[in-house]
Parts: sequence; structure tokens; C-alpha cells
Amino acid sequence: MLTEDEKRELREMAASASLKEEFRVLRRNSRAIEGRMSVDELIRWLTAMGRVFPALAKPRPVSRCTNAKI
Repeated sequence: MLTEDEKRELREMAASASLKEEFRVLRRNSRAIEGRMSVDELIRWLTAMGRVFPALAKPRPVSRCTNAKI
């Protein structure tokens, strides 16, 4: 059973035009995965996925290189 806060949150999400558009992008791009995707389409898809499934950043070690040349 959902709490009143959870129900309210679901209603707000259902009314969100930007969230609906993001799901449209996800649906459209998931159908196009088998074909070639442009860089712009890939970036839009990754951006939408990042908003739908946000994850905490993993801690990374600091590089101690003082004289790095590329």
C-alpha cells in the first residue's frame, strides 16, 4: 500500500511534461539501438538515463602524478 506522500509524488511525476518527454526519448532510442545512433542521440539518451536512474558518484583515488605528459 502506498503512503499519501508516495501517491502525491506519483501524481506529480505523471503531470511532469519534462519527465514524459524523457520517457519518449528513452522509448524512441531503445527502438533505434539496433541501428546507428548519432552522437547527439546518444548524449540525449545518456542524459535521460542519468535523470531517471541517478546514482551516487563513486569515490576515485587522486592522481599523485606531478610531471604527466601526454
